[in-house]
Amino acid sequence: MFFRILGKSLVRRKSRVALAVLAVMLGASVSSALLNTSMSMSEKLSEEFRKFGANIIVLPQSDTIEVGLPGISLGSVTDQRYINESQLWRIKKIANWSANVLGFAPYLYQVVEAASEAYASNVVMAGTYFDQAVEGVTTGDGRPWTTGLRTIARYWQVDGNWALDDNGTSEAMVGTSVADRLRLGQGSEFVARYSNPETKEVTNRTLHVTGIVSTGGPEDSQIFVNLAIAQEMSSRPDKVHDVQVSALCVNCPAEKIADEIEYSLPGVDAKSVRQLVMAENDIMMRLEQMMLLVTVVALGASALGVMTTMTTTVIERRKEIGLMKAIGSDNLGIASLFLAEASIAGLAGGLLGYGAGLILSEFIGQSVFGSAVSPVLLVLPVTLGLSIGITLLAAALPIRRATSIEPAVVLRGD
Repeated sequence: MFFRILGKSLVRRKSRVALAVLAVMLGASVSSALLNTSMSMSEKLSEEFRKFGANIIVLPQSDTIEVGLPGISLGSVTDQRYINESQLWRIKKIANWSANVLGFAPYLYQVVEAASEAYASNVVMAGTYFDQAVEGVTTGDGRPWTTGLRTIARYWQVDGNWALDDNGTSEAMVGTSVADRLRLGQGSEFVARYSNPETKEVTNRTLHVTGIVSTGGPEDSQIFVNLAIAQEMSSRPDKVHDVQVSALCVNCPAEKIADEIEYSLPGVDAKSVRQLVMAENDIMMRLEQMMLLVTVVALGASALGVMTTMTTTVIERRKEIGLMKAIGSDNLGIASLFLAEASIAGLAGGLLGYGAGLILSEFIGQSVFGSAVSPVLLVLPVTLGLSIGITLLAAALPIRRATSIEPAVVLRGD
């Protein structure tokens, strides 16, 4: 009997039920889309952050000696040490978080005199990787794993082309300040002259400009060449000053990756760029709070729509409710009927909202991140639970009103 009454009630009031389902669907679609996006957002945002540079710096351990007189400090002297380039493959081979190491770029610095046809200036020349294959490291499909500035410095604005990593190349990239100072452009040539402070030997190298670099930072005042060129000119084979590492930190803090690099590569200090890591975490937290707030507002609007629809339904069915009570139905039976109707509307609206939310999350992913947002299965039960829960909560007041109807009053037309 109960299910027959329920079925006839739904069929006779299709428009009211459709309005309730639509109200739930709108809230569920927003909730589903934001939950799905939020659960995929951490990885997406971390990938986007990695476009703005490395978040871990690896330096050789060095001894610092304080100098001065009794009671007077004259500063400190640091023993310059290097990291062996031949050991850098270990960074990608750390034990637990190797997949999170997206790339790295070593640096070897020296001050050189850069001279064009009419101008000369002392500038910092940095030897590094541009897109270098790392010996002994392969990708999942067996291809050589490559890394360098093209991986970790995608925020660079390059007018022209990137230099190549061929050891025999004479290509270079120059910062905008250097290019302006020496009147260099893409395709220009200049001579880099390095004077070894220990041996006093002078090394010259003619370099060809492939691209002009603009970052708004110290890179604008530097010259970038293949690491092998810098090592050859300064007579420091297999040596680098530091390594910048770009690590994807979603389920692990950058500090853990840094600790693993220190363990895998003895004799180095690996430190996360704390300000950058904290800024990333802060932005993620704020975005999650914003999505939670929007979800709450959407669900609140759905609850209001359901409550309004069911209140109207109760008013229309006053005589029917009075008659049911007159023939023996109690308040529990009346409440069960309306709770069943609300549950069906919540379930139907939740399912439709979940489907619409997937489409909406795909649109958000393409618009914001430029890539698809993969569906998260956990979102389906969460969306259905929220939809049914918010519908039942919204139905509480109309159900209370329905159970308080006096049969004698409504049946005599008062």
